[in-house]
Amino acid sequence: METGRSENRRKVVANSPNKQRRSSSDGRKPLQGRDTGYRVGSSRRQSSSRNINPRLIIAGVAGILVIIALIFGVTSCVKGCSSSKGNKKEDKVEQVNPDDARVAYGVNAEVTKKLAPELDRDETFAKIAKSADKITDERLIDLAIAEPEAVDFVYGSIKAKGTSQPYGENVTTGDFPVLYTFDERWGYLPYADGIAGVTASGPVAVSMASMGLSGKNNYDPATIIQAVAAANLASGTTGMDDSFITNHAADAGLAATTCEASSDGIYSALSDGAPVLIKLKADSGIGSESAHWALITQLNSDGSITVNDPTSAVASSHTWSLGAVSSKADTAYSLEASSGSSSSSGSKSSSSDSDDEEDYSGYDEEEDE
Repeated sequence: METGRSENRRKVVANSPNKQRRSSSDGRKPLQGRDTGYRVGSSRRQSSSRNINPRLIIAGVAGILVIIALIFGVTSCVKGCSSSKGNKKEDKVEQVNPDDARVAYGVNAEVTKKLAPELDRDETFAKIAKSADKITDERLIDLAIAEPEAVDFVYGSIKAKGTSQPYGENVTTGDFPVLYTFDERWGYLPYADGIAGVTASGPVAVSMASMGLSGKNNYDPATIIQAVAAANLASGTTGMDDSFITNHAADAGLAATTCEASSDGIYSALSDGAPVLIKLKADSGIGSESAHWALITQLNSDGSITVNDPTSAVASSHTWSLGAVSSKADTAYSLEASSGSSSSSGSKSSSSDSDDEEDYSGYDEEEDE
């Protein structure tokens, strides 16, 4: 009985927790605890991360880099464009005529010097100065300075189309119209080495003679300009070779006779009632500084003469001494209407724009721009 109790006590001791811990410290196999599930969960997460496709990661990173690059590019472009516009504005501000800011940038010092004293004359002249870089023929600048009536014409030349219009006004035999090269109806036509406004003194002078002698307007300046050009005689220092008068006067409804370019020669022709076409020397002090043609229309009772100078309203506005003009003339021609172009002798006749009018279908009316 006692022996059985001892054995039971040994079994209890052997199964007690303290005994189990002692056995573990003695190198014996430890007790296995219950699985908490922690390792299982961790293993699942690791398995999930291992299943992510590396290509998707690379694609995502690449996409982010592309977006960053685009943002950077747009920002740089905006800054660059803004900087470019700013530079253009700065360049524009810097492009100022160093001699006079009122004159267009790029105009040479000599032309600027000519323009400067005239800039307060009127608003149109100031516009000419601002656009002077677009006026390639310096003679136009000289014309605007010398002739107040030509200022609008010179400004208009910047956008002119190079077309013409018919004269279209009444003409009376014996009355010589006063016409100018810088008339917008024909002055923008290409002629000689420029435009008619600064080169066509010959054709305009011939036209005045033809209309005054015939009483007809069919030989207006535009028509004579084309006739001289067609004959290849738009040349020389005056823009019209003398041979147009000696060989082609009939093309303008005229007959011409050479006369002495002196006071006596001109006086004789005028006394016979013939107008006299003269070629003036350069720097004559009459009209343009360049050599040019003019028409002496009559001898006045006080011995003075009337000069229709197609280059100058100033020169045409008063009478002249015959000696002062003849001394500046190189050549002179007395003119009369050619056979069949004049009206009945001794009678007065007039022609309106509907009489004997040329076909101007090739002309375009100048636009007002």
